[in-house]
Amino acid sequence: MPWQDTRQHRAPNGTNQGSIWTSSSNVASEIQGIAGSLSEVDARSSSRLRDLGNALTSETGRTRWSDVDLRRAFNTDRLSHAYSVRREGGYAPARVEIADKVRNVLVLVPILLTWAALAEASRAYDRFLDQNPDQSATPFLLLWQRGFGGEASILSPTFSTVALIDAAVIVVMIVLTFYTHGRREEQEDLIADTAATFQAEFDNVLAEAGVILAGDRTNRPAQLADSVERLADRFDRGSQELLTQLQVEHDRLESLASRREKEFADFGKFATGMRAGAEELHRLLVDLRQVSSGLETALEDLASEVSGSGDQQRSLLAAVTNLERMTSSAIQSDQAVNRQLSLAASNLAETADKAITGAEQAAQAGRIAGDAVRGLGQIAQQIAESQERVDQLVAGDMEATGRLADALRLNSTGAESTTRALNDVGQGLNRIRAEFERMGVQTGQHATTLNSLLGQQAEIARDISGVSKELGSVGVTTAQRQREVNQDLQHLVQRLDSLANTLNRMVQTAPNTENLQQAFASALRAELGRHDGSEPVIGRGPWSR
Repeated sequence: MPWQDTRQHRAPNGTNQGSIWTSSSNVASEIQGIAGSLSEVDARSSSRLRDLGNALTSETGRTRWSDVDLRRAFNTDRLSHAYSVRREGGYAPARVEIADKVRNVLVLVPILLTWAALAEASRAYDRFLDQNPDQSATPFLLLWQRGFGGEASILSPTFSTVALIDAAVIVVMIVLTFYTHGRREEQEDLIADTAATFQAEFDNVLAEAGVILAGDRTNRPAQLADSVERLADRFDRGSQELLTQLQVEHDRLESLASRREKEFADFGKFATGMRAGAEELHRLLVDLRQVSSGLETALEDLASEVSGSGDQQRSLLAAVTNLERMTSSAIQSDQAVNRQLSLAASNLAETADKAITGAEQAAQAGRIAGDAVRGLGQIAQQIAESQERVDQLVAGDMEATGRLADALRLNSTGAESTTRALNDVGQGLNRIRAEFERMGVQTGQHATTLNSLLGQQAEIARDISGVSKELGSVGVTTAQRQREVNQDLQHLVQRLDSLANTLNRMVQTAPNTENLQQAFASALRAELGRHDGSEPVIGRGPWSR
């Protein structure tokens, strides 16, 4: 961008218009304008100039640039020359550059033309002498001017023609030399004038900026002392806040540890209760298993008794059937009746013996069967005595047999009802047994679940115990670090106090402010470099002296 004069808003020389802030603002605006002009020439220098312009309007910025040598930070000669060259379009226009190149090429044209014509003339001269040996005494230039008697080719001009062409080329070279040198010198003069003007303005602005920055150097020791005091206060506040936070964290860890201890105690009580409940449940399960086994044994005994009673009833029915068959056959044949009656008597005797151990109905049936057996015995004895009494005995036997059949039917009905009742009881006992087995399985599952829960609670208790131990170790480590930080902060405060005492002694013994500034700056850099403080140090800029 073309450079513009930024001095139109400045106060006249010898006047003191406005405040320091207004003067700094004017110089800053001029520096910003110069920085904008140099942005396309040297971007880094332009950036530094903008930083300088912004720094002039703030106390922190002026402190940061106060020790910088502006002449060395900004090479005004180089920047002014580069700016003027760019503004004037370079060292020479494009036409001048082209004319200079053409002139440099034309320097070789006469030599090339002369030697080419001389080579062609030499060949023509050789052919001419071969044909005219008597002309060897004639001068070469004369023969060349005459065309070697017609031996010269079309591309071989005469000597005078070559000389005229060379002279014309040399004249053109002379004209181009005057043109290029004249225009180049004119361009260099423009560049020099622009560079001088720009450098003068640049130097004036930097000088005014240096005057503004010099006013802050006298306040440097007081500012540094204030900075050190603020730094010490900040360290003190930070240490107090850190101690407070550490104490709060320590109290929180202690409350957390006590809470964990209470939880451990509650977990222990809960685990003890769970173990007692599991043992009681196990004992109850053992008792239930014993009761179940006793019920199974009783059920088996009852089933065996029922099966025995059924066998006896089946034997009794078979005996009654045989008795009926024998009675019917006794009517037809006495011998058959005797055999059947003896067999029936034996069967009835056996049946009576078996029926005695049965139910009350079986005992009654046994008594009736005994009466029938005795009656049959009497009938058998009386048959031998008289055939006539057979019919009476048969009728009495039939009556006794009917009564026996009725008794047997009653016994069979009672046995069937007893069997059904026993079957119902057996089914109920089976259901009770299945229910007890299901309860046993569920009790075993509950016991397994309780055991796994107890194991998980034991693992949780171990994990919580480990966390408590880790929290205790963290608390111990935090306390140790707190003590170390307190010691470091106390040591730092002591060193800052010694530094302040040293500063006071140096202020009392220093002959001038420059020695005091150098000694304090070196001591402050050494102390802050040793402790690696996070507070930015107000020191020299990147281009300090």
